Order: sequence, then structure tokens, then C-alpha cells
Amino acid sequence: MNEQQAIAYLEHIKAGGMTMGLARMQRIMQLCGDPHRRLRTVHIAGTNGKGSIARMIQRMGMAAGWRVGLFSSPAVTGVRDTICMDNQPIPADDFARWITRIRDKQGEMGDAGHCSEFETLTAAAFGWMAEQHPDFCVIECGLGGAEDATNVLPPPLLAVLTAISRDHTAILGNTIAAIARQKCGIIKAPCGIVTTPDQSPEALGVIWETAARLGLTVPQPGAHAATVLAEDWNHLRFAYDAREWELALTGREQVGNALTAIEAACLLGEKGFPISPDHMAQGLAAVRMPCRQEALCRAPLRVMDGAHNPAGIAALADTLSRLAPQGVTMLLGMLADKEVDTCLRTLAPHCRRMICTTPPNRRAMVADELARRAQAAGIDATAATEPLAALEQAEQLAGDAPLLVGGSFYLCGELRPALQKRHFGG
Repeated sequence: MNEQQAIAYLEHIKAGGMTMGLARMQRIMQLCGDPHRRLRTVHIAGTNGKGSIARMIQRMGMAAGWRVGLFSSPAVTGVRDTICMDNQPIPADDFARWITRIRDKQGEMGDAGHCSEFETLTAAAFGWMAEQHPDFCVIECGLGGAEDATNVLPPPLLAVLTAISRDHTAILGNTIAAIARQKCGIIKAPCGIVTTPDQSPEALGVIWETAARLGLTVPQPGAHAATVLAEDWNHLRFAYDAREWELALTGREQVGNALTAIEAACLLGEKGFPISPDHMAQGLAAVRMPCRQEALCRAPLRVMDGAHNPAGIAALADTLSRLAPQGVTMLLGMLADKEVDTCLRTLAPHCRRMICTTPPNRRAMVADELARRAQAAGIDATAATEPLAALEQAEQLAGDAPLLVGGSFYLCGELRPALQKRHFGG
């Protein structure tokens, strides 16, 4: 297969959905020579902040001169961008070669069954990364932890537990404690552990219990250890540990993510990969996060945010309250299995008007239903089913006033190139 055929194959098997469990990953890794066992990893699980913290650790390691792999999800700027080495995506030929290899092994899977789309991507990522001989790799869980495809990995250097809240409740459980137990499945002795300063008490109790059972400790940055000094779209400056730090990111939750990444970088030093404070600062300043409260354009203001659960939407609303106090026009699309009504109620005070659309995903809530629910939340909402047409309508409504596109990484990934072309011609 070439790159386009490999992408088409992934789209084809996506329709088969996903079944949790590690049997298929264990089998496909065995058939490929167990390349994952040659990787030293930082394994990251949590509900929100995984992608940001993963890229922060990646960039800090690179600044210190280490060769660092990254596997992240979901795909926002293209599927090859989810598999990187030193911030460079897997080459098209290597991507096609590994997807072809995984596909061609499906006939040997036996009772384990065929690999899902995410399992195929994960297996390809581990195989290719092992060929690149990295110093370490940063691996982001796809869903949960214990039964996530990435958890076929042996004990990591570090297990990082980001903020845990309610999401994917039909799969992971309906309480924070139940979800945390799934996430804590990535903790395997003798790994180091770090968690975020804003971790919920329910989740923290499960993390501590899991660590204690394995004879491990859990460093956690202080919730009030940092002071925000300056904030704007795509910029944060804060004081922490007797120095100032800069981020080219939006949202105060990124300060907590940065503190978590700094703590992880300190622990990596204990594991044989030292990273100096100057290299930490250099790496943090280099992080860019597409579709995470990302201001694509400042005049007029055009923001994209893939937040899709109550905690992520609350973080977005917190930012809007300070940086867009007059409210914004919103183009929103959400998946039907999310806590849509809660999210809409949170957004309502910050929304001048809303265009609802249908994200390009089989689990999407249709635009008309989303608009009906938005109206019930007190929002002036209309529906436009096709995303590109909805974007055109939203642009006309917003004019020179702020416009936010959000509610789903699938929607943001679909519309980001169009928004860039409209305002930059690229």
C-alpha cells in the first residue's frame, strides 16, 4: 500500500469499532517481533491534558538533546502527525510500510481477532519507533488505561496521570473512582509516578492506593505553587520554583499541565535522562497545540478548541470569561455520547449566538438535535448540517467579532485547514 491506501484501510476498519482488551495487541506485537519491548517510555493516561503534557515532555527532552518519540491521539492535523520522532512525523513510506505489515499479519491473529483502527496505528507506531532507536518515547493512552491498546507496553520509566474526570462513562465507569482505576492500569512497578496539581480527591485516592500497593510514591506539584503573570491568546507567563516560564498556549489549565511536565522531567533525570531547568523552559516555550484553545487569527479573533467533556468545556469557559468577556459566536459540533447538555449550559453565558453542525464521525450528534438542545440551554442557536457550509455561515454572522469553533476534535480537524486558508490564504 501507499500512504493514501493505508489511510483508506484505516478508514475501512474504523467502521468495525473497538473492543477493549490487550489480547489483539499482544498477538500482533508477537507477530512483529515484540518491538514495543525495546522502547523506554513515559506513559500518560487521564481525561484532559494528556496531549499537552505529552508534547511538553517531548519538547523538554528534545531541548536536552535526547531523541524522543511521541504517539498521540486523536489525529487533528493528519494521521501521520500522531506518530513522531523528534517532532517530525513518520515518513509517508514508513507509515504505509507499517500499516501494510500490520494488515498482512491479520490472517495470523487466530482467536485474538483482527486489530481495530487504533490498535493498528498503535502497533505501527511501536514498530516504527523501535526502528528509530529513541532514547525514550512519550505514549498517550487512547482510552482509559488498563485495557487501552498502548498498555501492552512493559513497565514505563514514568506513569503520568493527568486530570481525571467523567468521560467515556459507558466504557470506563460512571464514577471518578471507577474511571481512575482504569487509568491507573498504566502504573507498573518500578516506574515513577506523577500526577497533576488539580487532580480530584476521588481520583487522587485511587492513585495513592494503587501506588502504595506497588510500593511507589506519587509526587504532585502544589495546586497554588505557580502564579500567572501574564495571559493572552496563545501566551502564558507564570512564576514557579523561583523562575519565570513562558508558554505559547492559551488557558490557565496549561499552567497545571506545565507543572506536571516539569515534575516528570525531574523524575526522568532520576531514570538516567537529565533535563536542566533551562532546557525545561526552552522545551515548554516551543510547544504548540493545534485545536486546544488555539487562536488561529487575532484580527478578527478566530479560536479552535476540541474540548468535548464537562471539564474541558469548563476550562474553555474560564478562558472566555477573561479573554472574550463580550462573548463569542460559536460553531459547535459534538458527539452524541458526550455530556452535551452539561457542556451547553456551561457555554451559554459566553455565547452570543451558535451555529450547530454535524462532526465527521459516525458517533456525531446531528446538527438539528444539537441546536434543539442548545436552545433549551438558552442559546440563540441554528443548525447547518455540513461543516464547511456551517463555517461560512458562522463567519458571516461573526464578521469582525470573535468566532470559536469547537466541541469536537473531529470537527476542528476538519475545519482547521479551511479556516487557515480563509484568513491566511495558505
